[in-house]
Amino acid sequence: MIRAAFATGDGVNINRHFGVADRFDIYELDTENRSYQHVDTRRIDSLGVSLQHDDSLLARLADEIDDCNVVFSSKSGFHAKTLLKERNIQSLDVEGEISFVLDRFVRSKVDIIAPQYKIQKERKHGTSKSNDSFANLQKRHPCLGGHSNVTAGRLHLPVSPVCNIGCKFCTRAFDKSAIKPGVSSLVLKPEEAVDTVRRAKEICPELTVVGIAGPGDTLANHQALETFRLVKKNFPELICCMSTNGYRLPDNVDEIAEIGIETLTVTVNAVDPEIEAKINSFVIDSDGVRHDGVEAAKLLIANQLEGIRLAASRGIVVKINSVLVPGINDEHIPEVARVTSELGASILNIIPLIPQNEMKDIPAPTCQDLEKVRVKAGEYLEVFRHCQHCRADALGIPGRGKDLHEELYKGRKERAADTFSHG
Repeated sequence: MIRAAFATGDGVNINRHFGVADRFDIYELDTENRSYQHVDTRRIDSLGVSLQHDDSLLARLADEIDDCNVVFSSKSGFHAKTLLKERNIQSLDVEGEISFVLDRFVRSKVDIIAPQYKIQKERKHGTSKSNDSFANLQKRHPCLGGHSNVTAGRLHLPVSPVCNIGCKFCTRAFDKSAIKPGVSSLVLKPEEAVDTVRRAKEICPELTVVGIAGPGDTLANHQALETFRLVKKNFPELICCMSTNGYRLPDNVDEIAEIGIETLTVTVNAVDPEIEAKINSFVIDSDGVRHDGVEAAKLLIANQLEGIRLAASRGIVVKINSVLVPGINDEHIPEVARVTSELGASILNIIPLIPQNEMKDIPAPTCQDLEKVRVKAGEYLEVFRHCQHCRADALGIPGRGKDLHEELYKGRKERAADTFSHG
């Protein structure tokens, strides 16, 4: 088995010089069976790094692909080739589509790899593609832990106005100032996304992540997926991050993977239908049929868990959001962590309840309540501790506290609030 690295900016083309590569896509090739499979995407944290071909940067890049036999890049210099050779990595300069090179590689009668480079190597980051990606994405995604919450910017595009479940704590509305999930000052159409991202990059040069988190659910209609396709086409360097309640995740996970969405946040408040029914009132299926109570909870949980499993198996980094509702799921969230961890989730974000809607009379959990649950859940899954309750139209660096959504949408006409519905 040969492992090949491709220096790419978009996951499609070999279009990066080795010395300034910010992403390597890793493939395993079976020349006997003439097949190959994508096993990892490794992003390089280039913040503050000079684009000069200095030895320390070259060594760092080589470290990222030390478990590979060959690396394809559009260009590699003498120093890079020498360093890679010392590590038994063959360096080949080529431009074109990755799939074209892979097809020729596995079908060619001429052996491209020299014998000395065929030494069997261990996978650098273990066997889980999603865990591989998680470690790399943490460096550039402010909502996946680490310290990037104070260095990396994120943009939420409010393109998903409808929802297909009825969370009892949820109040979605148009508002210019409130800082909480489900709130936006407007709703964009997918075709407006490109200009919005371009302006966001001007306002926030540190932008690394484009997410869609509502104001409704991203999979209740097709607008979010259409938007992500446009973003990926025009800004392949940006990480795409989708948030969903997970009800329609199994039906859409293949398209999510095909588009190249790197991270997925699924809100799972319970894995016990009796508990979930106390938090969520209903679900509306793809045929428009409403299901209530425990029946709805069973359908929702089954789809959430299967969707998480399928997404993780495709190398998508999965983050779990759980809303902590005192007296209802505070003792249960560690079980959510255990179950979702076994399915391939990488990190858990425990969000304190904002008392509103049908849960307006339930007190918000205290800091002590929150920490107690975090400690117990942390036995099963890494816990994210820097959530800022971001709006559905947020822009900025979360850890710096200032949101730039007003500047981004200054002068834009607001959409009418009656665009919201539950399916």
